[in-house]
Amino acid sequence: MANTVLYPGDTIGVIGNSANAAMLVTTARKMGLRVGAYGADETSEALQLADFKAVGSNKDSDKLQHFAESCAAIVYDSDRVSTSVVKFLAQYTRVPQGSDMLEMMQDRLLERAFFEQLNVNIAPYATIINLDDVYQSINSIGYPCVLKPIQKEWSRGRELVIKTQTDIAKAAGLLDWGTYILESQIAYDREYSIIVARDQDGNGQAFPITETQSVDDRPVRTWVPAQVDDAVAGEIQRIATEVTKHVNYVGVFEVSFYLTSSGAIYVKKIVPAPSETGYVFEAAANLTEFDQHLRAIAGLPLASAHILTPAVTAAFTTAQLPAMRTQWQLKANWHFTFYHLKHQEDNDVMGHIAVQGDSIKPILDQLDDTGIWSDDASVAAATPNDTTTNE
Repeated sequence: MANTVLYPGDTIGVIGNSANAAMLVTTARKMGLRVGAYGADETSEALQLADFKAVGSNKDSDKLQHFAESCAAIVYDSDRVSTSVVKFLAQYTRVPQGSDMLEMMQDRLLERAFFEQLNVNIAPYATIINLDDVYQSINSIGYPCVLKPIQKEWSRGRELVIKTQTDIAKAAGLLDWGTYILESQIAYDREYSIIVARDQDGNGQAFPITETQSVDDRPVRTWVPAQVDDAVAGEIQRIATEVTKHVNYVGVFEVSFYLTSSGAIYVKKIVPAPSETGYVFEAAANLTEFDQHLRAIAGLPLASAHILTPAVTAAFTTAQLPAMRTQWQLKANWHFTFYHLKHQEDNDVMGHIAVQGDSIKPILDQLDDTGIWSDDASVAAATPNDTTTNE
C-alpha cells in the first residue's frame, strides 16, 4: 500500500456504534481532521461529536456510498462492524484497516486456522455440526469446555459451558443455528494483552504489555506495568511481531493471551481495532491507542509508547452506577469516563474509571476495598505483589 497522508483539514469518516467511535471522533478532531460519523442513531455520541453526520443503516447503499465519497479515508471502531459494509465502502474511498483481518477474526474457524499457521498455542477445539460431534469430541477436548458459534456475532445467548456429560444434551437446540466449535476452557493464572500498531508499510510498534482480569471474556480491570517475567514478555512480543508480519491491516490491534501455572502461553484472541484493554494508556502513557491508531491511518510515523505512571482501569456496569455515585464523592484519585451509550441493560458496561498511583497493588487493593467488583469471580483472584514489572 502506498503511503497516503491525511493532513489537518482532510476528512476522515468513522463507522460503528461502540464507545470507541466517540473516542475516535474526538481524537481525530484534536489532530485537526474534519470528521464525519455514520450510524443508524443520530443521537449517538459519535454522531453528536462529529463535524457532520450521516444517518443510515448498514443496508442503505446510497447513503453509505455518499458518506464514503465525502471522506478521504474511513476508520471502523470495533471488531463487530460488518465486513460487507467495510468492503462496500472500500469501493468508494480508502479503508486502511481493510476487511481481511476483520473477516478472519469474526469467524472462529478462520481465526484458528490463522493461529495454526503461525504455530502458536491455542486451546484444543473441534468443529461441531450436530450433537453426535459433541459426544465424540468431548473425549479429546475434556471438561470443562464451551460450545461457541463459528460466527462471533451470534454468540450472545448461544454459548454453552459443558462441565459434565449431562450438560451435553442442552446443546441440541443451539446446534440448529449452524456450525459451532467446541473449545477447551484453559485453566489460567494470568491474562495479558499487547496492543500493536501496524503502519501502511507493514512496520509495527507495540505498546507495553498490559495485565487484565476478565469476567465472561469481558475485561473488567486492566493495568500497567504488568507483572510478567522476561521469558513470557519475550514470547508475547514475538507472537505479536509474527501477527504483524502476516496480516493485511493498518492501525492498532490487540493480541490477548492466557498464562497457565506451568508457564504455558495460549493465544486467546485478536481484536482488529482499538480495544478496551488499551484504555489504560490514556492514564498511564505518553499517548493513547486512539492517537496511535489514527497516526497509522493518516500515514504518520508511529510514536513510541512509554509508561509515565502505574495505572489501573476498571469497567463499571449500569447496575454498578449507584455504587459509583458514592465513590464519585469520595475518591480524589478516580477519573471517570462515561460512554453515553443508548438502551443499556444492567450488565452492560457504561464506563470506566482510571486510577493512577505509585504501584499497582495499592490501587487494586483500593478497588477491592469498595466491594463494587466483589461479585466478579476472576477479579477476586490474587493480585500482583509488585515484585516484577517488566513490560
